[in-house]
Amino acid sequence: AITHIEDVTEQRHSAEALQWAATHDELTGLPNRTMAMATVGERLKGSAIGAVALLFIDLDNFKVVNDSLGHGIGDELLRAMARRLRAIGRSSDLLARFGGDEFVIVVDATAGHDAMAIAERTRAAINQPLQIDGSDLYVSGSVGVAVNDRAGVTADELFRDADAAMYRAKARGRNCVERFAVQTRQSSVMALRTASELRSGMVRSEIVPYFQPIVELSTGQVVGFEALARWLHPERGLLTPDQFLPLAEETGLIGEVGAAVLRDSLAQFARWRDGALSFADAALSVNVGTRQIVDPGFLRLLRETLTETGIEADSLWLEITESALLADVKASTVALRRLRNLGLHLAVDDFGTGFSSLTYLKRFPVEAIKIDRSFVRGLGIDAEDSTIVEAVVNLGHSLNLSVVAEGVETPLQLGRLRELGCDRGQGYLFGRPRPAGIVEVERAEA
Repeated sequence: AITHIEDVTEQRHSAEALQWAATHDELTGLPNRTMAMATVGERLKGSAIGAVALLFIDLDNFKVVNDSLGHGIGDELLRAMARRLRAIGRSSDLLARFGGDEFVIVVDATAGHDAMAIAERTRAAINQPLQIDGSDLYVSGSVGVAVNDRAGVTADELFRDADAAMYRAKARGRNCVERFAVQTRQSSVMALRTASELRSGMVRSEIVPYFQPIVELSTGQVVGFEALARWLHPERGLLTPDQFLPLAEETGLIGEVGAAVLRDSLAQFARWRDGALSFADAALSVNVGTRQIVDPGFLRLLRETLTETGIEADSLWLEITESALLADVKASTVALRRLRNLGLHLAVDDFGTGFSSLTYLKRFPVEAIKIDRSFVRGLGIDAEDSTIVEAVVNLGHSLNLSVVAEGVETPLQLGRLRELGCDRGQGYLFGRPRPAGIVEVERAEA
């Protein structure tokens, strides 16, 4: 009899274990996709319109962590993020791991505003550094929100809408919250189409560099050009980076796009120098991402391209955004030192918009910081923006860094930047991004 009881108990425990495994994620211990879908379906039954909301979360920089530090650290990050999201959640909400670097939160909401507030709080929590293996790792989150705002909404539809909103948040530049609207689905369809066309566009060399001048503010002399990617789309015309670079990141094409812009812009500079054009001794700045700089193949690409074009490394600046660098401080530091050893220069782009830290700025072997245009815009008008720009200029100079202001559009901004001692500037006041042929004409007339 005792043996029979033990057998029954063991069977029950085994059944419970199987049930748990079927409804939970083994890595994080959270409910899984199956349980999340079932929970949404149950809550939608008989619920009032607006009472159920779904948050779809995607970790923006997770692939960078996996690629540079390995899947073991990536798994630790996912576990730590699960603990953090669980800690800030409400007992009435369900947090689940949907798969990969995606999480969902099923929200018991009485209004969409409630769900949006939770989404913003969640995004802010994701932005905080995570201590993994003795290092601070930074990721951000794109959050899509969908609410049962009409009768008869199914679980599949709510997940589809939240997913579409999340991709819309990605397209807006990541690290933001987007609520689903009908046009969101249309945007998602367009994004899928654009991603497919981008692959074809790469084959047809439709991605080209445009060049924007960088000016020494004390003299007005053009001392450099930033190469900015443009897509000469055969049907939609000229597309700017915000219309296709986020998709390039998501589809893994960002490395190819970056390599094309680097090769083509260096080749163009070589042609200008061969032609002995008056502005050809200026420096070239190119934007790169964390995924590129930690890729061993990128260092090889740089060496080969510099050799092929005959451009000396001292003429090249690489610009990396602050938030991208801080996504993985250890890997970024090692990669930047290798790049500096080539003899080229490094700048932190969009400074002030990420997780600014003097400690990290001192650690990276950079020589310049670029003040984001959002702070330059209010110069001479907004006292807070002026204070921020002044602080960044003073910080940069205290570390012997050159300071470049982006988005300079008015004489008022220029005058204030000169007063503050900013070294260089770029923006529409000095010149818009132009194709090489127009740059040649404009510089000849200058």
